[in-house]
Amino acid sequence: MNTRLKLELKRFGAANGANIAMLTALLIPAILALVGIAIDTQNTVRQKSKVQASLDSAVLAGALQRQRGMTEEAVRADVQRYAEAMFIEQGGGLDCAPVTVTFDTESQDIAGSVRCAQPTYLTHMIGHDELVFTVDATSTYGIGVVDVSFIFDVSGSMNSFNRLPQLKEAAVAALDELLPDDRPRDGSVRIAIASYNHSLNAGPYADAVTDDQTLSADGSNSTALSNYNAYNDERMIDSATGKRFFYYQRGTCTSGGSCGRSSSYTWNTRRYFFEDTGLSDSCVYERTGAHAATDAAPTSGRWIGAGNPRWNFSASSGNKFDGWRNVENSNATGYGVGAYEGRHGTCQPSGPVPLTDDKEALEAHVNGLVAEGGTAGHLGIAWGWYLLSPNWTGIWPEQSAPRLYGAPRTSKFLILMTDGDFNIQHPTAGRSSFQQSMDLCDQMKTLPSNVQIFTVGFQVPTTVQKTGDGRTILQYCASSPGHAFSADSGAELVEVYRTIARSISDLRLKH
Repeated sequence: MNTRLKLELKRFGAANGANIAMLTALLIPAILALVGIAIDTQNTVRQKSKVQASLDSAVLAGALQRQRGMTEEAVRADVQRYAEAMFIEQGGGLDCAPVTVTFDTESQDIAGSVRCAQPTYLTHMIGHDELVFTVDATSTYGIGVVDVSFIFDVSGSMNSFNRLPQLKEAAVAALDELLPDDRPRDGSVRIAIASYNHSLNAGPYADAVTDDQTLSADGSNSTALSNYNAYNDERMIDSATGKRFFYYQRGTCTSGGSCGRSSSYTWNTRRYFFEDTGLSDSCVYERTGAHAATDAAPTSGRWIGAGNPRWNFSASSGNKFDGWRNVENSNATGYGVGAYEGRHGTCQPSGPVPLTDDKEALEAHVNGLVAEGGTAGHLGIAWGWYLLSPNWTGIWPEQSAPRLYGAPRTSKFLILMTDGDFNIQHPTAGRSSFQQSMDLCDQMKTLPSNVQIFTVGFQVPTTVQKTGDGRTILQYCASSPGHAFSADSGAELVEVYRTIARSISDLRLKH
């Protein structure tokens, strides 16, 4: 039995070896085919990724050319040539058909599609000589038409450390990005400018945004004082001359060495015209009341405050005779020395520039900026908003009319710049410049189509005022943390403005 069992087992083993050999002969080609498929698939995926990147670049380049005025036919040929050159450079036997390029007149998208075949190296053993794939890419000029307002701090501190010249350089760099010389000026990108110190110059728009009162000669000092108190936020117009004027109050100088007279002296109420005092008749301060933080058009109950000097004489002050000296000896031509405090009746000569694509005019305005005085940043924010607001269409020239909120393919951007604290407001405001700025930014962010707010801090000290949660006003007002920028040098400021301008003009891909 043992001998017979051994023979049977030996015979079975010989038969089993034949089966394994047969199975091995059948499996090896299949395994090689699977490995080949994996290798060829991986290679094709790699090639497809390269084709995708090439097509992305091609349609982006086409969008730029379309924006610069090139015809659809020329852009189509340009995209096809650009893509084909990159496909050939990839090598590996890649064979791609011409790129199909289509244009969407509604969205201004440029879509590209291409079908490619990649030869196989191992899979052809099972009858597959190539792997075919399709790639699509769409580019768009992401924002369509654009209204942008730049707000520049021209307070006295901008004269320190060469800040103002560096601001001008950075602003011009931003204008170059937004309005490049090789792009046609068709109104699709328009820019406005407002600058502020302790007041704001409304320029030729002062009469349209403030109220006026025509007043006859006053019969008494009490009448003059009553008129002053009633109309100090309005333009007071002299009925006899048609000139804008302001008052100073009657005062009495008692005898004594400080008075400079041997007996007491009383002067009567007089009117001083703006043109006689060196004051500007186009300075304005903030709007007060229910519409202080809105972009409502200026009209009854919504007027912007006219920049009248503030009466500051006080017989009980430490220098009770300074007011008398100023009126008697200087004819009230200076301010801040007792007779009146004229800060809110003075402002920088740079009035607002409504929306325009006149790059040369914008650059000239920027290069003409001068700096002096305090920092009423809320005025800059307010007027930057007014320049973008469709509610103010009746104020600005027809060609500068802001587009409607929420209009198709329309975006609005406000770019606020400062080098320090917002530290001054009109005495009638009742709220600090900091708080008014918060109110204005809050309202802008609630619009149906909100204004995107970029902020730029230039050499801002760490000691500036902050909100309860530790944010500066620039961080608070910015539409997002990514919209808030800071710069410590002129070179950084240039790069910040360029970065913001590029993000506004950004081309985006849609897959």
